[in-house]
Amino acid sequence: REREREREKRGRERETSFDDRRHFPFLFRDDDKKIVIMLLLASSTARPSSSAPLTRKTTTKKSFCTTAHHHSHRHHRTFFTATKAFPGVVVPKGETRRRYECATRKRRLHASLVAVAEETTTKVAPASGTKYEKENEIALDAVRIASTICDKVQAQLMRMDEKSITKGDKSLVTLADYAAQAVIAWRIGQDEPDMKFLGEEDADALVNGGEDGKEVLRKIAALVNEAIHSFYPDAKQLSDDEVAALIDKGKGEGGPEGRHWILDPVDGTLGFVRGDQYAIALALMDEGELVLGAMGCPNMPKTGDVLEFDDAYSYGFSPRTVSKMLAGGSSAKMDWYKGCVFTAVRGNGCWIWPTSPDIKANPTKVQVSSEFEPQKARFCEPVMKANSSQGFTASVADNLGIESKPLRIYSQVKYGSVARADADVFMKFPKAEYREKVWDHASGVILVEEAGGVVTDAGGTPLDFSKGRYLELDRGIVAASAALHEKLMQAIQLSWDSAAL
Repeated sequence: REREREREKRGRERETSFDDRRHFPFLFRDDDKKIVIMLLLASSTARPSSSAPLTRKTTTKKSFCTTAHHHSHRHHRTFFTATKAFPGVVVPKGETRRRYECATRKRRLHASLVAVAEETTTKVAPASGTKYEKENEIALDAVRIASTICDKVQAQLMRMDEKSITKGDKSLVTLADYAAQAVIAWRIGQDEPDMKFLGEEDADALVNGGEDGKEVLRKIAALVNEAIHSFYPDAKQLSDDEVAALIDKGKGEGGPEGRHWILDPVDGTLGFVRGDQYAIALALMDEGELVLGAMGCPNMPKTGDVLEFDDAYSYGFSPRTVSKMLAGGSSAKMDWYKGCVFTAVRGNGCWIWPTSPDIKANPTKVQVSSEFEPQKARFCEPVMKANSSQGFTASVADNLGIESKPLRIYSQVKYGSVARADADVFMKFPKAEYREKVWDHASGVILVEEAGGVVTDAGGTPLDFSKGRYLELDRGIVAASAALHEKLMQAIQLSWDSAAL
């Protein structure tokens, strides 16, 4: 007992408190004359008041200590040994091993942090020289303008200055849905006056809604004009009727012939009104083929920062990251911003940009996960149980050997998560009577495909967006890397057979 007490005393003396700093901001390693920067972020919402000061332990093993993360039922320090990124590092044993494994299960969602300095960037426009170079520029510009509207309206909703509206089909709609559709139709129309357009919204309720409808339309027109003039100061002021006409351009029916754009102006409206993730999803069809996608994710972190909850993960920022973002400065703009736009042109890869054009960062090419390791893998699914069978996705994940909690996200942001390898798999299995709309998936699908992934229905058939406003599906939709897709099909069939017993 005396020897044990002596060892404990020596251990306490070796501990170095860094309660005020709480994090290691960077770890550097010289690898072939490159500096790899690991931005180690906390994944907790707040530090429990009863917790002891965070400490860094001095050990003889070569290991790296991340910040602590907290569960609702316990508090402990977490150690992360980067055996993959840092060859030769010894994996700890015993109690430290338990902590290491806990941290390693979180590693996948922080993979983009490790790769910050290794991403493929370019100063040349990603679609340069392609058939759809001009359309790619238009789509990026349109989504960025719409993002400014959505940011403003979401802030109004959070302050309760505005409210969402319930449509006849019981779905939610906001000023941002209408305004974003109008401004995107306006931007595309500057270069393609005769464009065909398939969008989610129409202006019927505004035009035929009496005085209330006219008042809402006036607010929408004000948002549209403000956003347009912030990007194009010399643009003509649009009247209420002109804005309504722009919204109604989305009444197209799609189909296999000619060119037409597909738009969901605010995908994931429930997440939007809750202050969570949502997407501005735009795609282009040409002769029945999906050829271009641009998806704005104004609340998506630049890197895979997540918060942990009892039954799932969700994108979020640690208090330290929020502090850096609020502090401003060039570092905050380049390293800690939120807001991403994904673009993809068929045959030219998937690229990610900052939502704000004020952030002068070069676009970065992203790819799906290159290999499947069940113990480290993540699967992504909708937040709401009404939108997908979470029990079935859990069964499929179990058959794949995935041990992690799901990453639950509103909207097509899930496709972006798979495209940049924050998650390995996206699965959605809606109710049998539900029909998926083309605008809910078109933009996200081409992003994943151009990032090297595969998107099909649950039977393995690629999605066909040339059938009009609705998709024809076998049970559900799945997205994964090419290496994983075949295993995923087998896991789905096994779960389906088990459910039928």
